[in-house]
Amino acid sequence: MKRALIVVAALGGVVGCGSPATEDPAPAPPAQADAPRLVPKPGVDLAGPIAAPSRSARRAGTAAGDHHAMPALDLVSDRAVVALDAPRPPRGGAVAFHTPDERAAWIARIPEQVQLPAVAYGDGRVYVSGGFESVSYYALDAATGQVDWMTSQLEDNGPTAAVYDDGRVVFNTESCTLFALDAKSGKRLWFHTLGDPTLAQIAVADGLVFASHPDADAGGQALSAYRVATGDVVWSRPIASELLGPPVIAGDSVYATTAAGVTYRVTRATGRLAWARDYDATAAPWVVADEVFLSRQVHGAEQQIVVAADSGALVREQRAIAGKYVWDVPSDATDSKAVWAFEGSRPVIDRGVRYVAMGGAIRASDAASGEPMWERRYAGKEQARSVGSVALAGSEIVVATREGRLFGLDIDTGYTLWSYDLGHRVVAEPIVAKGWVYAATTDGYVIAVNVADPTLDGWHMFGGSPGHDGATSG
Repeated sequence: MKRALIVVAALGGVVGCGSPATEDPAPAPPAQADAPRLVPKPGVDLAGPIAAPSRSARRAGTAAGDHHAMPALDLVSDRAVVALDAPRPPRGGAVAFHTPDERAAWIARIPEQVQLPAVAYGDGRVYVSGGFESVSYYALDAATGQVDWMTSQLEDNGPTAAVYDDGRVVFNTESCTLFALDAKSGKRLWFHTLGDPTLAQIAVADGLVFASHPDADAGGQALSAYRVATGDVVWSRPIASELLGPPVIAGDSVYATTAAGVTYRVTRATGRLAWARDYDATAAPWVVADEVFLSRQVHGAEQQIVVAADSGALVREQRAIAGKYVWDVPSDATDSKAVWAFEGSRPVIDRGVRYVAMGGAIRASDAASGEPMWERRYAGKEQARSVGSVALAGSEIVVATREGRLFGLDIDTGYTLWSYDLGHRVVAEPIVAKGWVYAATTDGYVIAVNVADPTLDGWHMFGGSPGHDGATSG
């Protein structure tokens, strides 16, 4: 089904503008045919790394890309979910506690107590929007959750998820403004009025900020670049509609998917259009070398496809997976909060493997052939968008369910390494930094759990890095 072009209209009850309220992955090492393979049984603690499953060891007679070729295990089949029973801190406060399995944790309560987008980590702090209805931004101590600084008088409401880059916190507000704050103090470095609404998270790379916004001169939408140091405009070009997720930076280009399903590639230095293709895409793209990986809607189902980075031409496609959840992709700015909060089934590619959460299932497959490697399902919730978008850090996949269950999965097998029931609903992608996992909830809490040693690191904001193209370097 072709989604309608976005209509620029204000969300009822939301104040208007001016009102307060990577580099290519390293190739995978060659397989060692004679190496012993450790395959854990359900309920067994994993004592060490598990060898990656053979990509040729799928069922005989099944077609490449057929996810039903591999048995799908339930997320809780090999490890019980641990209920956190987190304390309730005062508004604006944080409380440290320990999980039942003796891991350090904390919970912070944002005063607005509304749905929060993904947080961002940088320089020992966690940066979190006050929510769609707020004019606030917060910096929390990453180890304790205590408020380090806050700014509660933003010129406009609805701050998006933050990007942390080189000592700056950069974000849009729904009601028309691009902000850059000093990450240590919260002081405004600059702000630039864009137009109402501005709903998508921004991206940052090589001294430029890339943002989508209404274009009053063209009477439509634009994608623009600004200098991160000053907010000065570098270039601007028209696009079909508001973005569905943030721009993505790869190589010399900016890639973006609109709410109308059109995917763009433009040169990031000048804004020159390389191509625009209408694939009815349903999430931000992922780019590896000369290929762009997309999720798209097709005949009431969702499908993973690959297009050529140089031309946008379709290269290959996998079997479409039916699911009622595909109809929740927002395509109209009259539901501004839905566009603001939407992440979708964004694939993540790492060392030749594609990881993606679609509806109630997380799947790993060979990125080149589509051959399935493993699949995990959230039992009874397969037809709903019950599992959020994938975060990847080191040897683990981290996902959150809408019901507030947090899972760490082994990237090679999909087996559950740890899992917690947060007791609060979660829509935003978790982030992972220095062994801690941070989740923002739909009722204004940030919950952090220290799940591993500091080497579990690198997914510091939505999409991993300021360019949303994988793990944060360094």
